[in-house]
Amino acid sequence: MDLIDKRVLDILRGHSLVSRGDRVVAAVSGGADSVTLLHILHKVKSELGIELHVAHLDHGLRPESAADADYVAALAQDLGLPFTIDRRDVQSYRKKHRLSPEEAARDVRYQFLEETARRTGAASVAVAHTKNDHVETVLLHLLRGTGLTGLVGLKAASEFHSRDVNPLRIIRPLLCLSREEVELYCREHDLSFRADFTNESLTPTRNRIRLELLPMIREHFNPAVDEAISRLSRLAADEVDFIETAAANAIESLVKKNGPVVAIDKSGLGGLHPALRRAVLRRLLVAALGSPKDIEAVHIEDMLEIASGGAGRSIDLPGGLAFSAGYSEVLLGRDLNALTLLPTIEGAHPLNIPGVTDIDGWRVVASIKDSVTENPPEKEASPYAQSLDFGAAGGELMVRARRPGDCFVPLGMGAEKKLKDFFIDAKIPQDRRSRVPIVVNPRQIVWVAGCRLDERVKVSPATARILRLEFERRSA
Repeated sequence: MDLIDKRVLDILRGHSLVSRGDRVVAAVSGGADSVTLLHILHKVKSELGIELHVAHLDHGLRPESAADADYVAALAQDLGLPFTIDRRDVQSYRKKHRLSPEEAARDVRYQFLEETARRTGAASVAVAHTKNDHVETVLLHLLRGTGLTGLVGLKAASEFHSRDVNPLRIIRPLLCLSREEVELYCREHDLSFRADFTNESLTPTRNRIRLELLPMIREHFNPAVDEAISRLSRLAADEVDFIETAAANAIESLVKKNGPVVAIDKSGLGGLHPALRRAVLRRLLVAALGSPKDIEAVHIEDMLEIASGGAGRSIDLPGGLAFSAGYSEVLLGRDLNALTLLPTIEGAHPLNIPGVTDIDGWRVVASIKDSVTENPPEKEASPYAQSLDFGAAGGELMVRARRPGDCFVPLGMGAEKKLKDFFIDAKIPQDRRSRVPIVVNPRQIVWVAGCRLDERVKVSPATARILRLEFERRSA
């Protein structure tokens, strides 16, 4: 056993990637990386007490793909290992799901590996990612705009999630080796391998990073950029591990499940440090989706904005999920009806001023008081409570749903705005907009309840009397 064998053995043991008695599926494309992976695993399998099963998928994307499959089959036979060779129609999958060739090939490949692992009773699938792949992944995440989690890059062990089955364990024993070390190993051990000419193409972004961006950085900025990125990744991994542990603990006290919807205590979430808030929301979103694959930093930032705002606001998320703010909770789930917190308003309802008015799931309490200019109204605790200038708003107020052509002058603005455009800018989903209570007088909208007051009825030093309106949810 040479030095490289020992380094791979160390990572297998140090990260507890395998256990004695495990069956491991080795994903072998036929390239230098995967051939090295198989060769080393075969050498150390007796010492580790594991069994190997070779898996190869012919994507049918290159003229050489059939020869690659034959090569892997022959290699497995020479080593006396069981193997599974399959061919799948990646192009049809790509067209059906509207993916790039790279994304479609990855999805189909991991589905095949998952099926092979389940069928053979394997505990994990070993893939041949190297240190170079790890560096390229971190840089790719940076270019796309990542949060702290994206800086972690590739891990020695991770999970592939499928909604229908338990997560599949993916292990990466070659993360301790550079691509140059892999090629040197092949030469020293006289290992033949298949050349993948798609790695020379500049079409996929990752290959442009590999063949253009990283060489330029090494030459003109930092020859040791790979180690610098790896060091950043290690630090990020420690930070993420700490935050994730804290997030898991926070979730126990903040979250309760309600059928298909997860309810999160709004006040408790708001009291967390922003980094911990992001981790809690990301962890819950991953759990709801079954995979972190489609989650981007912008999704978490949008969720933070909704969680810190008023009730009734909602956003759509990947996988058919929605995230909606209530009075005391924020909700995450796929049941849009369950996430619709506001009742439907039918017709127009005059308000008793002063007094109480019950309408369509709401109770509206109106009161009038003399203005005290030296003590202006404080910021309302609820977005459904508002102080207005009674003289400007008047006493003939009604509540109704939105109507085509509605306009108002949002507080803080000097010009009229279409209510439709306001809802779009406020990120209120279309199916929620008809449920927002609109308070009007005979001339204009005076308040889009839960959202924004009209500039023309705001309380000012000249206000003589203040009208306070408060919407309360009424039980059915």
